[in-house]
Amino acid sequence: MDDAFATLGLDHRLTLDDNVIETAWRELGRQLHPDGEGGDAERAAAVNQAHQVLRSSARRLRHWLELRDVEIGRQTVLDPGLMDLFSEISPALNDADEVLRKRSAASSALARALLAESEVTSQQKLQGLLGRIGKQRLAIVGRFPEIEIAAEKDHYDEARAAVGQLGFLEKWESQVQERLMKFITG
Repeated sequence: MDDAFATLGLDHRLTLDDNVIETAWRELGRQLHPDGEGGDAERAAAVNQAHQVLRSSARRLRHWLELRDVEIGRQTVLDPGLMDLFSEISPALNDADEVLRKRSAASSALARALLAESEVTSQQKLQGLLGRIGKQRLAIVGRFPEIEIAAEKDHYDEARAAVGQLGFLEKWESQVQERLMKFITG
């Protein structure tokens, strides 16, 4: 992949503000849009791909490491806090799926009403988990300045650990958000 930072005209920093990334993407997207004067479909696609990489903390960190030719292991060691969180996420997702399945099968207003308490309980559990996932993710992202400082001395152990952990957190966050949307959209 091309250098996503350079594609968007941004510094090679993990600590980029999300608004800076969005602004760079929107401005370049507007300039390069294929339907506009002077548009360039190929460059517009590269800008969109760079945006996708940089807006995800996990993908940004992975890309940042790849640009430095840092070997990233395939196995991630989860700290105990993440293991505890994982042990709660899987059952909560399964419970939500079961409630959603029952709701879909409910053929009467009475049957749906009887599921209301289960729906609320499941949604509350998912929302609580979403908050905890977000806190864990922000804690890791909050260490990006230290990761950048360590990289100046060619120390990448924390970055390697963080990339895998962020990947799990973003995956779990997406799964929980998906279930919550299913409750909303029916």
